[in-house]
Amino acid sequence: MDGDEPAAKCGEFFESGDGKAWLDGQFEQVGWDLEELLDRIGYFAPDAKRVLVGYPRLVPEDTTKCLTAAPGQTQLPFADIPQDALPVLDQIQKRLNDVMKKAVADADGGADFVDLYANTGGNTACDGADRGIGGLLEDYQVKFGDQALPWYAHPNEKGRDIQAEQVADKVEQVLNP
Repeated sequence: MDGDEPAAKCGEFFESGDGKAWLDGQFEQVGWDLEELLDRIGYFAPDAKRVLVGYPRLVPEDTTKCLTAAPGQTQLPFADIPQDALPVLDQIQKRLNDVMKKAVADADGGADFVDLYANTGGNTACDGADRGIGGLLEDYQVKFGDQALPWYAHPNEKGRDIQAEQVADKVEQVLNP
């Protein structure tokens, strides 16, 4: 894709263009790899309780939220990624989440899934003070020398705590049915 192309072209590329076959293949491979991973864990540790943790939601349903910088920030949460490209990013992330759910459902001997995507829609990178994901270029507290590193759309402290609670709750359910 040419960087000067409109974002809608990116969506077309992955939804119906040459990128669709490539993306379909990537998701198929991820599904196989996850199923193999879960099966191997079951084989080598037959008494293990397997829990796969999904990814938190990055992009909100209402992408207009992404047109405002978070409190105390000067950059938009997704920097220069156009608003009309954000639903494509969200669809791809949702599809990855669905592939992960399917791998868990298909796992021999059973496994459990922590659906962070479904439970973090109010804490995306674009949810201002409620964001659980740091913006792409938002400064992180960790520094490399004197320079702060950006979050690159990873969980911030709030997101870490929200996600840790969900994972802990699922592990508690699995260990104490």
